[in-house]
Parts: sequence; structure tokens; C-alpha cells
Amino acid sequence: MKRQRRNAEGATFDMTPMIDCVFQLLIFFIVCTQITQQENVQLRLPDALAANEDPKGKGAGKTFTIHIAALDQNPASIETIPEAWGWFCYGEPVAKSAQEMTGILQQEAKAQDPGNDNKPGWDAANNRSENMVLIRMDARAPAGEFGKLIELMAREARIYKIKVAVLQDIKVD
Repeated sequence: MKRQRRNAEGATFDMTPMIDCVFQLLIFFIVCTQITQQENVQLRLPDALAANEDPKGKGAGKTFTIHIAALDQNPASIETIPEAWGWFCYGEPVAKSAQEMTGILQQEAKAQDPGNDNKPGWDAANNRSENMVLIRMDARAPAGEFGKLIELMAREARIYKIKVAVLQDIKVD
């Protein structure tokens, strides 16, 4: 059904092409619009006030642990957020780069201990690791550092079983 309008002299105008053009322009601008996301958002993670502690002697040292902490371990104030963060493991005081962490994660993904339920090793049938990784992070750590580590674990080492712990803030009296 054509939409038509009459002017004073009785001439008719077909409105269908104009409506089609308006809808096509509307669709074009909706499709071409880029929706941006804010990146590098600083996020203060909640304190782990009700964390379940692992019983002493049960599971201690069996799960591979990665710490996300400030590179400067002696900040001027507890309230300030450090500028630089790093990944630490094996109790070493030196932060690991993404390339070093990839190698470590790939090694830990295949680690196997027959007497340990926490290190079953590599599942060849599903092409992934069955090992558990514990990530401990400072409450002030940016979420971006956590995201980068998770991405390395999933893409490079195919580790999907993780536990996350958040360190409590130090309370100064």
C-alpha cells in the first residue's frame, strides 16, 4: 500500500521511497557506530574477611600458587595504590614477565604427582590441565593484572581450575 499525500493543486507525492531512505540511513548509522569500552579500570577488590583457611598439613604446598603484588614491597603508605604490579611464584622476590610466566604455567599444567589429588597432570582426552592453581592478590591490585594472568592460563597453558584469594588489608592502629 503506497502512502500518498495531496497538495493544494491535487498532485500526489509517493512517501514510500523517503521512508525507505530514512530507515536505511538509520540502519547504516546503527551498524557503523562503535561502542567503546573503558579500559584499564582501577578496581579495589574486596577484603577476604571470611576466607576458608586450608587446614594445616592438608594440601599445604601441593597447589601451585601465584602472587599478584606490588613491585615495590615497601610502599610509603598502606593507603596509596602502587604504580607497578607483578607476578611472583616459587617464593622468589623477582617478578616474572609474561614470557617467563607462560613457560612456568605450561610446566605446571603438565606437572603430575601420583600421590597428590591436587596435581593429576594433563588430560590428553580434553587437551587441558587438571591441575589447580591458587592466585593470591593484594586487595589494591588492579583487575587488569588478574585478567592478563587468567588469559595466559587459558590460552597458553590451558589451565581452567583456579582458586582466587584476596589478601586482607593491614590495619594500622
